Amino acid sequence: MISRSQEVTPEVLRLLPDLSSGALTAPYESYRMDELGTAVERLRTGAAVGKIVLNLDGAA
Repeated sequence: MISRSQEVTPEVLRLLPDLSSGALTAPYESYRMDELGTAVERLRTGAAVGKIVLNLDGAA
């Protein structure tokens, strides 16, 4: 999304209330920093569902 920010910004702003309320969800996988290798492997192989989130505070 960052690399295409100008073209997707209007849609993101339109969908933001639904994302914030939980009416619309976006798939993601969450990993701790010590699981970085697993996260990268899932991205590399195409096995990841949605986006990958790395939690810097250690919570998954």
